[in-house]
Amino acid sequence: MRPELRRIIAAEAQRRRNGRCPAMMHSLGTGESFSFVAREDGFVDAASGIEVRSEADRILLPDGTAILFALDGDVGFAGYDPVSRERFTGRGAAGASVTIYDARGDFFQYAMLEWEGA
Repeated sequence: MRPELRRIIAAEAQRRRNGRCPAMMHSLGTGESFSFVAREDGFVDAASGIEVRSEADRILLPDGTAILFALDGDVGFAGYDPVSRERFTGRGAAGASVTIYDARGDFFQYAMLEWEGA
């Protein structure tokens, strides 16, 4: 899965859990930080310029890609990325971190640093 899609999924998981978009996210694996701009029905990943819209069971990208996404229990989520053709799962409550697991068993951790209203 492309790194920008992983961080978009992590931001969306956090946004759905607590109702606010992360303004800043830090990748614990790479040490990089990324900013986001909240929108009424989604957000913009500032580093890639990708405008994300959210629907009940998917994350919509401007190129027409629809990433399947669903919350699972109190802290889990799961979905499918049609670009990489990979399933993913993850954990992250309304706290300060999100972890994504890919089909190969690799994991990616993100810390949410600030919050925006939408």
